[in-house]
Amino acid sequence: MHALDRIADASLRSAVLADGPGASLKAVEDWLEAQRAAQAMTVRRVPLAAMEGWSLGGDPRALTHESGRFFSVEGVHVETDIGPVHAWDQPIIRQPEIGILGIVTRVVGGVRRFLMQAKVEPGNVNGVQLSPTVQATRSNYTRVHGGERPPYLEYFLDPARARVLVDQLQGEQGSRYLRKQNRNMIVEIDDDLPAEGRFCWMTLAQIKQLLKRPNLVNMDTRTVLACLPLLGRGPLVPGETEDDSPPLLIGDLPLGAFARELLASVLDHHRPASPMHELLHWLTDLRARHTMTVAPRPLDALAQWVADEMSVHHASGRYFSVVAVAVESGVREVRRWQQPLIAHAGHGLNGFLLQRINGVLHFLVRASAYPGNVSLFELGSTVSRSGAGEYFSRPDAPPFLDLFRDPPPAWVRYDAVQSEEGGRFYQYQNRYMILELPEGLPVAGSPIHRWMTLGQIQDLLVHGYFNIEGRNLLACLDLCDGVPS
Repeated sequence: MHALDRIADASLRSAVLADGPGASLKAVEDWLEAQRAAQAMTVRRVPLAAMEGWSLGGDPRALTHESGRFFSVEGVHVETDIGPVHAWDQPIIRQPEIGILGIVTRVVGGVRRFLMQAKVEPGNVNGVQLSPTVQATRSNYTRVHGGERPPYLEYFLDPARARVLVDQLQGEQGSRYLRKQNRNMIVEIDDDLPAEGRFCWMTLAQIKQLLKRPNLVNMDTRTVLACLPLLGRGPLVPGETEDDSPPLLIGDLPLGAFARELLASVLDHHRPASPMHELLHWLTDLRARHTMTVAPRPLDALAQWVADEMSVHHASGRYFSVVAVAVESGVREVRRWQQPLIAHAGHGLNGFLLQRINGVLHFLVRASAYPGNVSLFELGSTVSRSGAGEYFSRPDAPPFLDLFRDPPPAWVRYDAVQSEEGGRFYQYQNRYMILELPEGLPVAGSPIHRWMTLGQIQDLLVHGYFNIEGRNLLACLDLCDGVPS
């Protein structure tokens, strides 16, 4: 059997086995609960100007660490011909170094298992969340902070230690970070690597089951898993596998109707609403016709923003603010520190619309332009809006937002609250939703939206076209639809 088929085979088995091999889902839940009790972290708000190790200075003035490393919070002025607002000021995070978000995997008995970490971050809503094996900035793993080296890092830095399945540079939130990228990696080992303490081997189905619950699986896990194709592009056929496990056929899987539609949307090359060359022309044309300039501004002199003792916030009370926290932890590489975080009022919404077109499930993809994007337009979910509740039924609401306000239960394929990365965001949560519209229901056209099959999305995602909002929502797709756990 081709190596790609073996990878897809093992991952498919992992995607439909919520219990085994190894720990049961109940055992994983108990382990997470025990880690939540063991990894105590105290987080308290402190005055912005009094943060230890941080200062507001330089030209233009920005919030920076005394080491000159980690990250900084700066001000920018944005001008663009995109959208209804053509100019604004805002704070933004600058973190030019590329971190590693990596998961170690191993195939046991024909089933891929993932080495996951229980990790607490200062901005997490509920303490410990399920994280990748390694979640580290370059400053972290080069020990700028004087702390310990992250466990299992060698599997991602030494090519001889593991086989690389996924290795992609992917961007972070372009609305809050300035051209930030991380290295998303999944590697495979043969060693019988024991998991101890805050690490646990899990199947993909177990992770997906936890994704159905609020705030258990962190943003970094979601973005890495989105880079692992739901199904390899080659067909799965009978044959010999390298580990002698029996071949897996899609027809043999205990899949529900929606899961089978997802797999068909990956494999069907012949019935997309638009061929790939038309999609690439549409995106290239948007990037060529529009402009956005981003210029530095002093953080304490941004138009319509107020810098006071406790925060930098918008005068209207909307959008987001820059706050400071003091952190104490007995389980992190550094036991005590202070840092800025980005805080949001209320929940956002991150949603995909799905619909069968030509008999194949399609996703309504949006081209979005943010000041921090690596490329001007990036692809993502149908709707992504912070403070979404303020925009329902308003004339300036994003296209299709109102479809997510109170959808019929029959449309809902996924609905859960998930929090964003707790190392930079303070208890920020979004409602993640995936809705499947009835086939044939008219959907208004939009110049910044296009229908794509899941196979087309996978082909574009691997090359960095999809933003983190889109990737995070794609990671919530689950093949355990209708499958008993």
